[in-house]
Amino acid sequence: MNFRYSFQTDVGKKRKHNEDFLEYEDALGLYIVCDGMGGHHAGDIASKMAAKGLKQLLSKDLQLAKLVESKIGPSERKEVVEILTKAIIKVNQKIYQYSLEQGSETGKNAGMGTTLVMALKAPNGVFIAHVGDSRAYLIRAKKVQQLTEDHSFVNDLLRSGQISAQEAVNHPHKNVITRAMGISEGVCPDVLFYEVMEKDMIILCSDGLHGYFSKNDFLRFRQNSSIENISREMTDFALKAGGSDNITVMSLEWGSLEAPPDHPSDITVQNKIETLKKINLFKALTYKEITQLLEVIHISHVQKNETLIEQGAIGEDMFVILKGEVQVIIDGQEVACLKPGNYFGEMSLIDKSPRSATIVSKGPCKLMRLEREELFPLLKREPRIGLKVFWAFLQTMNQRLRDNNKLLQNIGPQSLSKNWDLDHMD
Repeated sequence: MNFRYSFQTDVGKKRKHNEDFLEYEDALGLYIVCDGMGGHHAGDIASKMAAKGLKQLLSKDLQLAKLVESKIGPSERKEVVEILTKAIIKVNQKIYQYSLEQGSETGKNAGMGTTLVMALKAPNGVFIAHVGDSRAYLIRAKKVQQLTEDHSFVNDLLRSGQISAQEAVNHPHKNVITRAMGISEGVCPDVLFYEVMEKDMIILCSDGLHGYFSKNDFLRFRQNSSIENISREMTDFALKAGGSDNITVMSLEWGSLEAPPDHPSDITVQNKIETLKKINLFKALTYKEITQLLEVIHISHVQKNETLIEQGAIGEDMFVILKGEVQVIIDGQEVACLKPGNYFGEMSLIDKSPRSATIVSKGPCKLMRLEREELFPLLKREPRIGLKVFWAFLQTMNQRLRDNNKLLQNIGPQSLSKNWDLDHMD
């Protein structure tokens, strides 16, 4: 898949010097944007130390280079996430220690820090790491998704429901960040893997740019600008809108809007995301949360007449049909046919209950498989996802109970035996 990029940085209209810093390493596929803070020249130093320190550390990591040179699976992705996390923590400690030493010796640079947003390419996707309020955006199929969540005071209020999105825009403390590199001995970066598609674009930028952009603005530039010009043109837009801060942007493009896909696929990451978003259990999840869910989902390829689950057996996984059809069999009788977008098995995923039906493929199929053993550790690490999934599960169970009560009232208890309760058919 062809890959191109461009970048631009500008001091802006109201700052005397540029505390942003960008860095890249083409051989590794590493792209970094940092936004320094601390006043005077302290922010310059922190952002430069972070970007150059990460480039130097990661460029020398032979294991990392080996991992990202070919398509990687879930176990390799976990290893890359660990390498990136450790590198960020190590560089953070260096910046923090330098700040302490300089502060005690000269009284300068104490309390300096920097935000970070970083992309590391892999053949089948990209790793995004970030600390603070510099952001990564994905532009795909005429839609814009913010891949990072700001580590800021206002975003914490927004996530907890204490303020609205509109109130967040004009909040007096919108620039107060809760995480940054160099301000304390420890740091907790967010690192996540995203699959990429032909014609995707990822934008890495400091708040001096994204503070002036709506999602529609990003989309307009994507549609009207070439990769060679887009970073400069977006910077010019931010300058004309006010330019109150330093401005830095890196634009990363896979393929191009004009070119056809090099390797067309009938199942893309967008297909998987859109399918999951239609399922009641996952409707409330954000784009980032769906992406985290995809990390514990496996793609299964099955042939005709394969038994996927068996009635009465104890199950621990859920299936979502991406391609093909399956038949639902109860007590030896076919009672339904499930098609792409339908799913089954979620009851057993939650409570390990016996299967209520046998499911057999009618032909070759592709399915997403979600296993309890991998899902529950994710829900423990990400309680927001767990809360949303279990709340949706309770709503689904409540609706089924209401439906069964209506059947009992309208057509009597004998008919309930015919209302077989497949783990779900949408």
